[in-house]
Order: sequence, then structure tokens, then C-alpha cells
Amino acid sequence: MKNEIEAMITDITATTAEAEDYTGEDGLLYCGKCHTPKEAYFAEGKTCFGRDRHPTDCDCQRAAREKQQAAESRQKHLEKVEDLKRRGFTDPAMRNWTFEHDNGRNPQTETARFYVESWETMQAENIGYLFWGGVGTGKSYLAACIANALMEKEVAVCMTNFATILNDLAASFEGRNEYISRLCSYFNCSNYKGNRGTCTSTHYVRVDFLEEVVLGEI
Repeated sequence: MKNEIEAMITDITATTAEAEDYTGEDGLLYCGKCHTPKEAYFAEGKTCFGRDRHPTDCDCQRAAREKQQAAESRQKHLEKVEDLKRRGFTDPAMRNWTFEHDNGRNPQTETARFYVESWETMQAENIGYLFWGGVGTGKSYLAACIANALMEKEVAVCMTNFATILNDLAASFEGRNEYISRLCSYFNCSNYKGNRGTCTSTHYVRVDFLEEVVLGEI
């Protein structure tokens, strides 16, 4: 058993040399490409099962590892954002309603950008936006811009309206309980004290106490 453990430790502490690698003046194995060590001595002259050194990444190995980690992290991010947008938009076309595609004619665009840029403050202070105006003034578009930008930050967002919610609640379909649960996590309707009679077409963007965001047509 002891011999097996020693063999395993030897394998772990051994460094595989490539054809172009070489031994430096300090006795360590160096990478033949970037000319940085592939080995390092144990601190204070210590040894492990008779070995005084252990493997370490040379510069090009470290760069390759960091590149791979970055690619994996990027892929996870894209998958997360895709899932959020699939769940958060009832109309797939809204995925393209972004600040990047905005024509810049709406004077409130910078205000909408500020909401996203100040997201942590908006969330901490439970600050919401209320957009209202005539048909075609860009209320829905700005709300979707905020939604898309926050989803890119991996913030859960639901863009919907009360008519859709009421229709969905009245229907019977698979996953209805999960749908209701998600709505409850997004929106606390009792916190809204607006007068529906004063504005027939508005968008209300608010952060609730469960750290979610709701964009809803009221």
C-alpha cells in the first residue's frame, strides 16, 4: 500500500517534459516556448517523498488555462442569458429591442440607460420607473431595452402586462404553478398605488423585495 501511495505522489509531483523543454541553471525544467519554469522548489527546502520540486504552470500553460476558463465562463453566461430571455419575454421580437438598436430619438433613452447603469442603487433603494405617453412614443421599447440590458447582467426580468397575466391565471396548462410562483417572485402588486383611471397605457419598472425586476404594462 505504501509503495502505491509513493507511486501516486511521484506521478503527481512529476513534470512531463516536451521535446523543446530544457533544464535551467537552477536545475528546474523550463518551457522551450516561453522560457519560464515548469517546476518550482518546495518552500524552505522541504521535500515530499524524496522530491524537492513540484509542477507549476509556465506562462504559456497559464495563458492557455485562463483562456479556456474564460471561454467556459462566457459559454455559461450566454446560456444563462438565453434562459432568462426565453422566460422573460412573451414576444421573441423584444429580444432585439435594445439600446444598441435604438435610433436615439427618444429623449428618455439616457434616463433608461441610467437605470441599468445604477442597477445596484435602484435595487438597494427599491426604485422603479413609470413611463407613460401616447401610442408610438417608445414606452414598450424603452422598457424592453432595460429588460435586455439587465438580463445581460444575469438579472431575472419578466416583461408582461396585466391582461396577459390575468388570461394566463385563468387558463389551465402544464407548468401553471411554476408560472404563478415566478410571477410572485417578480412582482408584489400591493406595492403599486397608481390610479389606473389617470393613465391608460404606461410601463412600470420596479424592483421588488425579492431582488427581481418587473416590467409590466399597467
